[in-house]
Amino acid sequence: MQHPSLDPAAQEEVNALAAKIVVLQERKQELTKEAFHVQCSILTLQSRIAHIKNETLPISKLPSDVLSIIFEESRCLLNEWPGPRRPLPIEVQLSHVCSRWRQVALSTPSLWTTIRVPILHKEIAVRTYFQRCQQCPLDVHIGPMFSDKRSMDLIASLLIPRISQFRELILDTMDRQELFTLLGLLANVAAPHLRRLTIWSHNVVRSQGAYPHFELFRYGAPLLEDMRLSAIPITFPTFPLKTLHFDPLPGSGLPLSRSDLLSMITPFASTLTTLHLKGFVSGFHEEPGSVPVILPAVRDLLIHGDALAHGFNVFRNISTPGIRSFTLYAVKRPAISSIHKFMTRICPEQFQGLRALHYIEGDMDDDLEIYLPHVTSELTHLSVTIGRHSQLLRLLLNSDKQASLHGTAPLWPNLRTLSLHLVQSWMPGRDDEDADDDDEIPPSMAILLDVIQQRKSVSRPLEVVQFEGESAEAFQEQFGSALVKLDLHVDMRVTVPQHPSDFSPCDPDWAYTGYFYGSQYRSHMYRKMQALDWGLGGPGPGPRGPPTIVDTTP
Repeated sequence: MQHPSLDPAAQEEVNALAAKIVVLQERKQELTKEAFHVQCSILTLQSRIAHIKNETLPISKLPSDVLSIIFEESRCLLNEWPGPRRPLPIEVQLSHVCSRWRQVALSTPSLWTTIRVPILHKEIAVRTYFQRCQQCPLDVHIGPMFSDKRSMDLIASLLIPRISQFRELILDTMDRQELFTLLGLLANVAAPHLRRLTIWSHNVVRSQGAYPHFELFRYGAPLLEDMRLSAIPITFPTFPLKTLHFDPLPGSGLPLSRSDLLSMITPFASTLTTLHLKGFVSGFHEEPGSVPVILPAVRDLLIHGDALAHGFNVFRNISTPGIRSFTLYAVKRPAISSIHKFMTRICPEQFQGLRALHYIEGDMDDDLEIYLPHVTSELTHLSVTIGRHSQLLRLLLNSDKQASLHGTAPLWPNLRTLSLHLVQSWMPGRDDEDADDDDEIPPSMAILLDVIQQRKSVSRPLEVVQFEGESAEAFQEQFGSALVKLDLHVDMRVTVPQHPSDFSPCDPDWAYTGYFYGSQYRSHMYRKMQALDWGLGGPGPGPRGPPTIVDTTP
């Protein structure tokens, strides 16, 4: 390149330097390519070294079928989403660890059977899962927040046509239109392998009126045995349903009518073994002369206070002659008094075979009678809430004292398990703040110790004391110390409920997984909207958009 301002000697030197620069740049490119190849060789050798070392580890010696079982069990682990990004599904993470793990994961069809739209999977991921799962039964979770056109097209064109392969279906909706659209897709279909169904409606807007009636699976769902429903009037073809839950709020904003409830229960009267009434039911318009629906197979009945809040009377509408476990959750005093009256005076023969009686939160009848233990004489498991149901423990304690003094038979002679439900956070000594001695046992704990001691004195010792609730471990620790001081012994267990509406924390519940992922996704979307709002108008060096969403393509 010629520069007019330079003399010939300077121009000659510039040209020589430019030529050297060209040579060096070419050399640099050659060295860069060589360095890239060297780096690739280093990585290859390092990978081989890691592979050799990994082969000496115990986990590498596991047979592929055992590793496959471990992979499937690991999918049961539920971890909260730590940040603004949605995590990769656990099966995808496992397939990215090493070549052998990927080979095992891809050759395990059952590992790719859970699909969550739009929570974790987009269209390309759904198609990949369909290829990898082959013909294995599918567990499908649809919602929440799927009303955009792309999601609806994915559901209608890709998921619903595979419904004959569904084993489990969770519908988690946020508004009426989402619900109506989905239920419409499920009307004229058959679900030959469907065993579990959940339909949650999180719309609590009352001004939109009651829900219309829906009919689902007109062409049959012969294996469906477990349903969890919000208060939505839905009818189904006949199938051997065993478990039916009417879930609490959040749910549909209007209570389910008494007639709708009974019309939904009646077709399954002969097969239903578990019935949980946790949502609102309207019961003021009972038909004159109506008789209760007899449910001869029901063994587990749970009644939540919400189900009674609108005047619904349980035992005027259903009869459970074979009941074995009865749970009253958050039931107010008038309602529980009415239930006790039915149990002790109106129809005591229904409860002669009762084995488990659970009082969770709620109130206790002021006129609690000794007749209650008499009509439930076969009871083996009693649950009460600390600070709420002391009357029941005192009744048991006084009965044992009388039996010890006079040689009479104690109440509940077969009682072996006592469960204590802790509603509030437990702080040692918080219910005995006026005590002068720091070692003095709190009253709620003292009565329990007395019960254990008296049960032993009448030769009816408790075998297990179980503590339930978020603060159960703290209570159990102090209670264990008190047992040692009194030279008493009883087996103790601690269970922590998975979430506030988990009424049976001892038993793993398949529906909780759907609840967990739905809650995590709602929180994620809320954080995303917050970040978007802050980026548009908040302080800072510059605008910041919403968090980056990780593509979950396997």
